[in-house]
Amino acid sequence: MNIEKGGHARLQVSHSTRFDYSQPVILAHNEIRMTPLQTGLQRVLDTQIHVECGDDSSTSPVKTVSHHDHFANIVHHFDIAAPHRYLQITSRSTIETTHAICCGPEAELDTRPYQQHWAEFLAWSPGVPKLAEYQSVPSAHEIRMDMNKSEFEAALVEVASYFFRTFRFDPDVTHVHSSPAELFKQGGGVCQDMAHALIGVLRTAGIPARYVSGYIYDPGTDTQQGTHLRGASASHAWVQAWHDKFGWIGVDPTNDKLVDWQYVRTAIGRDYFDVPPIRGLFRGVVEQHMQVAVQVTLID
Repeated sequence: MNIEKGGHARLQVSHSTRFDYSQPVILAHNEIRMTPLQTGLQRVLDTQIHVECGDDSSTSPVKTVSHHDHFANIVHHFDIAAPHRYLQITSRSTIETTHAICCGPEAELDTRPYQQHWAEFLAWSPGVPKLAEYQSVPSAHEIRMDMNKSEFEAALVEVASYFFRTFRFDPDVTHVHSSPAELFKQGGGVCQDMAHALIGVLRTAGIPARYVSGYIYDPGTDTQQGTHLRGASASHAWVQAWHDKFGWIGVDPTNDKLVDWQYVRTAIGRDYFDVPPIRGLFRGVVEQHMQVAVQVTLID
């Protein structure tokens, strides 16, 4: 789909997650980060969260309460005390996105140096530990804060392209708790691994970088719409790098491109562990099976 720079597209996102348990569980507590955010590059037109639980004979709706976390992400949380054999969470949203790379600073200007203002996005974190492997990435040291916008974007694309060319997309060699070291060791991984590794490279270079969770529209094999994108069958992850004059600029190492109208943002943090779509616990010694279905549709 050809959209002029600064133009808009309308996307519809449906994300359903179901947990089935071999025996009833109780005292469940969960947090959900599946609601798109209002930003300078996306406008949320409609959004709904529906949660239900039950067993083979009955179904009950579950009330959720929302709040904003430390990073201003929208978090829905709920408790289920009663026994249940399954839990179903469904999020549906309609979003207007913008064909642009960045929208400038998203909040009031902070007069402190960026090293202080964005200190938490420069420091090592649980999902992005300090690793010697970051130094092995070619051109990693060529990105600098004193670059102009086009130079900075080109340097971001160059580093992201290295990950796209070098590491295969392979969901079988890493898991949700894998360190970026596993990506370098195994030669492959998923969007979470590539985002974590790129964040490590940028932080090593002194560039504030944060993890972004959300969704991506995949035009598939329709050449009229665009090329196939990896990681669209579930929630997706990419990176935002800070430039002191131009704000946060998104880049996707999994798909070798700067972020554009095809991306819908739901949460940002230091790494994945700040922004998982679903996090929770329950009481019970059971086997559980999870099914996830994500669909992003272009509607206008």
